[in-house]
Amino acid sequence: MGTLLLGTSGWDYPEWVGRVYPPRGAADRLRQYGRWFPIVEVNSTFYRLPEPSVAASWVARTPSSFRFAAKFPRTITHDRRLEGTEEELARFLAVLAPLRAAGKFVAALLQLPPSLPFDAATAERFYALLPKDLPVAVEFRERSWLAAESYALLRKFGLANVVVDGPHLPIALEVTASFAYVRWHGHGERIWYDYTYSPAELAAWVPRLRALTDAAEFVYGFFNNHFRGDAAVNARSLSEMLGLPAARKDLLG
Repeated sequence: MGTLLLGTSGWDYPEWVGRVYPPRGAADRLRQYGRWFPIVEVNSTFYRLPEPSVAASWVARTPSSFRFAAKFPRTITHDRRLEGTEEELARFLAVLAPLRAAGKFVAALLQLPPSLPFDAATAERFYALLPKDLPVAVEFRERSWLAAESYALLRKFGLANVVVDGPHLPIALEVTASFAYVRWHGHGERIWYDYTYSPAELAAWVPRLRALTDAAEFVYGFFNNHFRGDAAVNARSLSEMLGLPAARKDLLG
């Protein structure tokens, strides 16, 4: 069976103070987070790339066994829509360099915009630009990408299909690389992420994750429903259901 690591998408949310982080003594939220979870997805890189020195500080503030995933910047996915991205890609890779050098990096998340339909030529040109040793997971948000030709391109370049739990696309347990990548967005009526997963909903994911660990060497999963700290609480609950080391109960509830 493959190794399964569960965490959240992001860690620096003010509304987590009091429910996830203690009211006092959590000035360094990443350091605190790293005591509870083995992995995190950096979503801030989607909005603005930090200096590589910031990524180096993430390395220093987390345990040696801790792992990071990081989201491609939106300039690549949403602004340039995968075309003419060489300069932005180089900047992103420079930010990832300290994480990769420390052996703490597991995947770069390529979250495609819902307004971008599948075009095989565009996808293949972009995939070919990616360094062959860079693990990449691709999240589809438009239905035309859920096609055999699209999945075949992922397999050709060794890229992982992102298994998504959200309101608009079906759950596709398609494994296309040596690792699998899962994201829980929630099913909020107005905002997807404003959602609390019930115990029954989490329990339904236990056999799915077992199937993914049978098919992939590593499985990385991230809860993105950050409102009220629900992501951290749901990640902890699912970890317990799976028999994984769980976050401390005295600081999460």
